[in-house]
Amino acid sequence: MKLELFQEVVINRDFPADNLAKGDIAILNDYVIDQTGQEGCVLEIYTAAGGFVGVVTLPAESIEPLQESDRLSVRKLISA
Repeated sequence: MKLELFQEVVINRDFPADNLAKGDIAILNDYVIDQTGQEGCVLEIYTAAGGFVGVVTLPAESIEPLQESDRLSVRKLISA
């Protein structure tokens, strides 16, 4: 089931190359298909205070909807 666009989602695994960790929250902007036919999702990433970090494309199976039972935590953004 595809998640609705323009909602907050949770990243469900680490992506060290993109400085993203399991549990990070992003905004789902779009779905795309890569050259191999794999579905991906375009995500906007922000800091907890609302500062824009960037846009990334990740595999579609790497996101999940936020749940009522989810809790927020804070980690420092490490610049590459």
